[in-house]
Amino acid sequence: MSVTTLTASKSGRSNLLRTLGLTLAFMLLFSLSEISILLKDNVYHPKPDDLLLYVIISLLAAASARFFLTRLLLAVTFIVQISEAIYYTFYGQFYGPSEVWLAFVETKDIASGISDSIGTLGIYFIFMLAAVVFSLGVARRFAPAWKKWLTIPCLMAIVVMFAGQFYKAIDGQMYKFNPDLRHSLLRNGLSAMSFSAIRLIPEAISGENQNIAHYDPYTVKPVPGYQSGKYSIILAIGESLNPHHVSAVGYDRETTPELAALMKQYQGTSRIIVSNAVSTRVAIPMLVNNLREPDNYYAYKSKSTNLFANAQKQGYQTAFISAQGLEGLSNWIGVHNINLWEDTQVRPAPEVGADSVLTPSVEKADLDYAKPFFMVLNSRAPHIPYERNIPAGFAKFSTPKVADSVAQKKNEYDDAIRLYDKELASAIRTVMAKSKLPVLVFITSDHGERVGDGGLFGHSVVEMPIAQVPFIYFSNGKAYRFDDIASAQPKNHFQLATLINKMLGFDVTNPNLKDDSFFITGGDIRGLSERITYHLDSLPENKR
Repeated sequence: MSVTTLTASKSGRSNLLRTLGLTLAFMLLFSLSEISILLKDNVYHPKPDDLLLYVIISLLAAASARFFLTRLLLAVTFIVQISEAIYYTFYGQFYGPSEVWLAFVETKDIASGISDSIGTLGIYFIFMLAAVVFSLGVARRFAPAWKKWLTIPCLMAIVVMFAGQFYKAIDGQMYKFNPDLRHSLLRNGLSAMSFSAIRLIPEAISGENQNIAHYDPYTVKPVPGYQSGKYSIILAIGESLNPHHVSAVGYDRETTPELAALMKQYQGTSRIIVSNAVSTRVAIPMLVNNLREPDNYYAYKSKSTNLFANAQKQGYQTAFISAQGLEGLSNWIGVHNINLWEDTQVRPAPEVGADSVLTPSVEKADLDYAKPFFMVLNSRAPHIPYERNIPAGFAKFSTPKVADSVAQKKNEYDDAIRLYDKELASAIRTVMAKSKLPVLVFITSDHGERVGDGGLFGHSVVEMPIAQVPFIYFSNGKAYRFDDIASAQPKNHFQLATLINKMLGFDVTNPNLKDDSFFITGGDIRGLSERITYHLDSLPENKR
């Protein structure tokens, strides 16, 4: 063997060992924060491909560590990842785009708050300092000396990964960049940073959306004489339900015969009420947090009126079972106060007839039905396109097809509601059969739907008709007819959530409610969408 060959062999072995050593070191530094949060949060379950991303980044960075740009990007990656761990430890949840934007607007207040807890957070700052110093300095000393034809592609792969994340934010919807407990610290952090950097922070710099609204905190007091353990509660949240197409609320076409039968059996009541928003991603968080103001950011953070948090305070088991995928909403809904969470990211649903998962999920739910529970059932039908939600052989109104496309879509919508009715009623009957306690059932929808008005369909337009949703109540407990639990029907989601909080043992008072004015807003969870104001006295009385 020649000297040149021997030297090349030793060099190649040295480069392999250095690459392997740096890869393991980077992976160790990444794992410190991940393990810390995994030990603290039994709900946090990052996907395997998210964790695999750490391995890929570590290997690419190790191979190209002699480039300063590689080490700089790696240091930034560690800062993003560990900052998520710091935020979680301080606030109890992960930060998203809104929180990054808020930090940009209220930097001093947030920094002072975190500095007050430096004792608790100190270990993470040590992790961060060690990771940054190792990335920028130590890694250079141990960097392998691979040829440029190998190292440059590794560097470019890292750059593309970063740039691609920011590029997705240009036209992406914000909810896709919100934190999710099935994503790693790094993925959550990069999603939040990229959307804020591309979309939210430029708005703040330009003067748009720069101010955070401040409201007086809601007053929450125990209901005098309340005794927990006497009943359980279901809150069924439908999807895109136009109340004028729900026969249980007065529609002349029989779209909800099963719910109507339950209402008749248990002497229920119904009416049309108003949602807080015309987007699922705002309407559901506002409903379960009992909010009136769309931009009341600190009410979300306090969880003082969150239905799941208050249910747990009274010893209720809590469950959220959805036929939809709710990526990015779990923190806003209050996942840390939910014992059982199921959506289509946890349990896939069929492409057609997604609501069919509700009853099986209820049947196998890990709940003690002899004890009280608070359960949310979230449906999927009838989300547009309506025909996609109708299983083969189920259509009644939409077959045979008619030539008028608007009329045909109306018929498909009504059939989708029939499916919603069948599957939701089945799930409710299953719960009632299992429960050893009376069950109070509240039914509404996230928002309404335009169904052929002016030839148009869909939602997300901020206007009253699209915010109108059904309200239905019944209970298999004779002592809990509606007139026994309330003096008047709710007229909107805020009043509905306030009533449910009362049935959970808490009186909620909103000091910001100076008159009878309420709001309808769009799809921005920060409350920065268009909004309109309406007054309760302008809504018709239509008790059934």
